[in-house]
Amino acid sequence: MTNRLTFGQNTNQIQCQDYVRSNVTSGVMHLGVGAFHRAHQAVYFDRLLALPEGKKWGITGVNLRPQDSAQFARFIEQDGEYILKTMAADGATVYQHIRSLVKQIDGAKTPDQVDQQMADSATQLVTSTVTEGGYYLDETRQLMLDHPAIKGDLAGQRHTLYAFLYAGLKLRSQTSQAKITLLCCDNLRHNGDVLKAGLMQFLNAKGDQALAQWVNENVAFPCSMVDRITPKPSPEHVQDVQQRFATDDQLTVMGEDFIQWVVEDNFAGAKPPLEQVGVQFVDQVDPYEEAKIRILNAGHTNVVYQAALKGMTYFDEAMRDETLRQYFRDFVHQDAIPAIGNSIVNLEAYADIIERRFSNANIGDTVERICTDGYAKFPIFVYPSLTGCYQLGQTPSKTIEGIAAWFVYFQKARTGSISTPYHEPNLESLQPYSDDEEGIQAFANDRFLWGDIPRQHPQFIAQLSQAIRSMQQQYSM
Repeated sequence: MTNRLTFGQNTNQIQCQDYVRSNVTSGVMHLGVGAFHRAHQAVYFDRLLALPEGKKWGITGVNLRPQDSAQFARFIEQDGEYILKTMAADGATVYQHIRSLVKQIDGAKTPDQVDQQMADSATQLVTSTVTEGGYYLDETRQLMLDHPAIKGDLAGQRHTLYAFLYAGLKLRSQTSQAKITLLCCDNLRHNGDVLKAGLMQFLNAKGDQALAQWVNENVAFPCSMVDRITPKPSPEHVQDVQQRFATDDQLTVMGEDFIQWVVEDNFAGAKPPLEQVGVQFVDQVDPYEEAKIRILNAGHTNVVYQAALKGMTYFDEAMRDETLRQYFRDFVHQDAIPAIGNSIVNLEAYADIIERRFSNANIGDTVERICTDGYAKFPIFVYPSLTGCYQLGQTPSKTIEGIAAWFVYFQKARTGSISTPYHEPNLESLQPYSDDEEGIQAFANDRFLWGDIPRQHPQFIAQLSQAIRSMQQQYSM
């Protein structure tokens, strides 16, 4: 049987690309198979496999984390197949049977299989989504060599992306020696450069200069920009698919109808012809990246903690709240767009698109999910508007308001006086910031979060302190 998933009814409502899975070979490895990858990159490759020249671009999906092995076991059982449910703002719903993940490896259990797949010359592209915090770099892009996960990997363990890349690329350099491209798909500015910086520092720390030289000569690290709002998988959508189609799919993923992927045209070996299925290959990703990070990601981040303080459950509620909707518009037009400056992207039109996407009530993206990992998000998404406005001689009042909301939110989360729980991998970094003047001053001077702003623009400290006090008073209950 070609397909693992079968459907007992309403099959005419399911879209499925026209290819025979047994005719597909894997030319792509993806590290970190989460909901976003399954709603984004896997969709483009699913389209590509339907083209005559696409048959060698199936995906090998790799799990890296032991805590995800139980879920990944079901993914293996379903042979990498699942239903993607997309929902537009007007309620229009599309169901797609995605089959592009033609091979699955649980690297947490069988890391040697990951190495062998990465060493195979048929593998031409390694993509990754390991979240912003999965690169273990500080604010100066230095690898956190003292972090327990990195220390363990340097000693031969497998905790992070770097350990898997090290072992796989080393075997490749000793066997097939074929060139390869590592394509980072996480929300990081200059993400290809970030991945290369982290990996090369890891190789240097391992003392493997021969592999470092091989990587420099044979591996490309293009930058990319990825975009599709993808909520945490919900039992509601799983149940909908199971009942609607009489199927046993337990891995339904849902996303909005908007999708975009912009990739720097920089490949070491073969390049998948993704431009035929909607991917944009460009010389410079920066303008698209800056628009997305500073408007969509920063907009999400600055609005969400205020939504949490107001007791909201879903992000679209925030965009139906007059105050928060106006706040989003003010942040974008007063801070974000001026800080970006000239762009080949129509920023005003892009901001309107983002506002409509944020307002999509069908997405059901939770405030709790978006609140997660604030300590990693603010330096990446929000910091540029801060420094950009100050450099223009402007006060980034709306940006500071978003930061203040985060401070008040995590204080309330710490004491359990807010209904939205806070999932923060870097909670230890926030511990010194007590809910008093001393704590506020320390927070405003956090070098990881705000870089040199407190020294170059000392008014920031007073402005943030005032904003926090106002926010504390506003949400004192």
